[in-house]
Amino acid sequence: MITVALDLSCAICGHSRFTLPVGQDDGDSVHCANCTAYKCKAMDLERALMATLPPSMPAVSTSSGAAQAMPA
Repeated sequence: MITVALDLSCAICGHSRFTLPVGQDDGDSVHCANCTAYKCKAMDLERALMATLPPSMPAVSTSSGAAQAMPA
């Protein structure tokens, strides 16, 4: 798991830092880094973030099949 700041806030404590899964053993849930409240599934977060990308930052597939933003 890694902890990152996102442009989101926890509905429970208002915190803006979340833990994201990075390995197979981490599961697929995103949680608040402060109070550990469940936020969403990692793929749902990725889809939402990819939908907000400007056209100059196309998404490319990674080796895991997930899309990743790449600067133009």
